[in-house]
Amino acid sequence: MALSVRYNLGATCSWGQVVNISSGGALITAEQPVAKGQRVELCIAWPVLLHEKVHLNLVATGEVTRSENGRAAVKFEEYSFRTSSSMFRQQAIMMPPPRTGAARQP
Repeated sequence: MALSVRYNLGATCSWGQVVNISSGGALITAEQPVAKGQRVELCIAWPVLLHEKVHLNLVATGEVTRSENGRAAVKFEEYSFRTSSSMFRQQAIMMPPPRTGAARQP
């Protein structure tokens, strides 16, 4: 299942895909360079509806524990579910599918 993620690195914001996720963190694709130790906020388009009709986002903050080949591992410090705006949903749907093939070099 492909989940779109918008990540904020302070003043910069970009989009990626969730590669894998657990209660402790997530591995995401990152188009922009992300440094180990950097603080990040993730906003993930959640695939399950609340009460079968309300779209949700998983909003998490944490620290980058690893970054390589266009991917960043984030350890969650805080997370919560929030209702999703229609604008966020439209942007998340328009995200291109994750790239396959050879790993990209930073």
